[in-house]
Amino acid sequence: MVEQRIVYLLRHGMTHSNFHKQYCGWSNPPLLKSEAERLKCNVRRVFVDEVWCSDLLRAVQTAELLFPNASLRSKKSLREIHFGDFEGKTYEELKGSSAYQAWLKDFFHSTPRNGENLAAFRKRIQYGWGKITKSEQKSIAVVTHSGWIREWCGLYFSESKADYLWNIPYGGGLAARFEIKGGDWHCISLQEVRLTEKKDGF
Repeated sequence: MVEQRIVYLLRHGMTHSNFHKQYCGWSNPPLLKSEAERLKCNVRRVFVDEVWCSDLLRAVQTAELLFPNASLRSKKSLREIHFGDFEGKTYEELKGSSAYQAWLKDFFHSTPRNGENLAAFRKRIQYGWGKITKSEQKSIAVVTHSGWIREWCGLYFSESKADYLWNIPYGGGLAARFEIKGGDWHCISLQEVRLTEKKDGF
């Protein structure tokens, strides 16, 4: 018998760092108070069997607001990429740095000082996703970060959603439906979701 799963991959809400367009990877700011209120008041409720989230505060707070009755499984493997010494800085502050320009030219191999390159990030995503796919629950939410969602798509899908994936809304993301055959997960549909838009549902 073929089993099915649905996984909602959702971006955390906005922080002060996001608002000011600062690189925010492993730094740990909370949600803006106005953002927490927006998520609390405008969210379209969806019921899931299990909720996973990054262990960073902005993801934990978002998961608690979107799924107030859930027991959270917070994991370091679901964190954003580590921007190292670029953390907390903006493009304008960094654009004159040769180290920053080298990183922009080769995300995959170039590593920010005290940070993480794309190859290491993808390996961590694969590890985290591997843990999630061991779940026996039918519906799963994963509250994580925009970079994590983009790279997850790059690893597991050839279909491009490039425009959307560079502008994933806060509190929104993707809904992926899977069929499980012989222990392998096969995606049968992938669509955008926007939990905080009243006109849109799942």
